Amino acid sequence: ARLTPVLTVAKAGQLPDTFFWTDADNNDVAVTAGDLTALDAAMTQAMVMQGFKIHERQRQMKKDIGELTKVSDILNYSVGWPEGG
Repeated sequence: ARLTPVLTVAKAGQLPDTFFWTDADNNDVAVTAGDLTALDAAMTQAMVMQGFKIHERQRQMKKDIGELTKVSDILNYSVGWPEGG
């Protein structure tokens, strides 16, 4: 969300020459419009991939639960990610 307005300004060619982005470790990193575009693409890709993993897991859990026949099995069903997942 914070990247969207910056990317708009970058694509319009209006970034200050000294523009920088502050990373997760609080380091200021000089970036270009191209860098910001690549960062936006990478972030979008990561969000789509994680969203798809979540969707796949939800579908698997729905299938698993649909196959359970005992109340105790339903109550003991482990919701979340499998070990190592």
